Amino acid sequence: MPTTAPFPLITLQPVADSQNAWVALLLEGNTPLDNAILTRLLNDHPLAESLESIACIVSVDLAGMDGALTVGFPAELVKRIILRFPVSAGSDPAQHEKLTILHAAGFALMADGIPETGVTLHPGIHSLAISCPGNAMPTGLGDWLRKLPGPHLALGTTKNICPGFCKFHWLVGHHTGHTTPSPKGDPTKRGLLLKLLTLVTTDAESVEIEALIKRDTNLSYHLLKLVNSVAFSPAKKITNFAQAIALLGRRQLQRWLQLLLYARSQGSTVASPLMPRAALRAGLMEGLTKRQGLSHELQDHAFMAGMFSLLDVLFGSPLAAIIEPLNLSEDVVQALTSHSGQFGTMLAAVTANEGPPSPALADTLAAAGITHEDWAEALAEAMRWAVQISKEA
Repeated sequence: MPTTAPFPLITLQPVADSQNAWVALLLEGNTPLDNAILTRLLNDHPLAESLESIACIVSVDLAGMDGALTVGFPAELVKRIILRFPVSAGSDPAQHEKLTILHAAGFALMADGIPETGVTLHPGIHSLAISCPGNAMPTGLGDWLRKLPGPHLALGTTKNICPGFCKFHWLVGHHTGHTTPSPKGDPTKRGLLLKLLTLVTTDAESVEIEALIKRDTNLSYHLLKLVNSVAFSPAKKITNFAQAIALLGRRQLQRWLQLLLYARSQGSTVASPLMPRAALRAGLMEGLTKRQGLSHELQDHAFMAGMFSLLDVLFGSPLAAIIEPLNLSEDVVQALTSHSGQFGTMLAAVTANEGPPSPALADTLAAAGITHEDWAEALAEAMRWAVQISKEA
């Protein structure tokens, strides 16, 4: 993303529906974004490719927006962009001409907040973004949810759907209701996966690894499904585990096993909330180390730190106890258990992406020597892969 102007600090968060499926991305800057920044971001191919299947909600500065942004971009891409702005602008007659131009250019419009009683919103506004505590309907919201078709976005909710009558279509934020630990006896056999990971990380014989995989039908199914998915695009179809191990190598096998830890339970119709989130953390960690010129081995260590950083949520146990049998390198252990060491600061930044841009994120990136532009590029690239993984979750 070559540029002469300072690049803003951005975050890019997944937006999920009530079934945990990723339906959109939420793009925010430390200041509201404008035409120039959006054009630069959309010209970054990983971000544009992510929007081939899902929408993108962008917090914008209306003063810096106009229909010219659509020039040079396919109509299919433009219609996936939802412009988010303060609800006060949506009810301000002085802004109506600008909103009409943007809506006519193909953008969807989302007002941030609850309109005051008696106001008239611009007719192009179909949805609201609401800060919701997850335990009660904010005053005055019900009438507006009936007036506007949506999809409405709940920011910072704590459950999949509030216990009231809000019934938000889309949710964003770190939802505790999404990430409850799996019950004992989970058919995905995560204990077996940990044993397999131990064999791979300790360089065990391929025959020993294959024999352990074959012991569990559900594990075998998940592994073959994942290795043949579009997210990995193998050169040829993988039909057995000897092929997976011999043709694809230990490095990729290890990564697939890490992802399978987060796979949904057999027979579940609800997507795994943790698999694509862990993939995003892992891909972002790897991308940042690559931009710092670190070796392939250290890139793998960074990937692993990101991937394993949600195991405590998955298992409901301390991370140190979960990773102890895996024989991980010291830099990965330090990052996971204390956010210290070579990758500790980087993991703190990756975790901070799961919210709006903050001074703490800016300070963390500065401490790690990561520029805002390198951060944005790595984030867009990691998100593309995570969106693909979300389709398999």
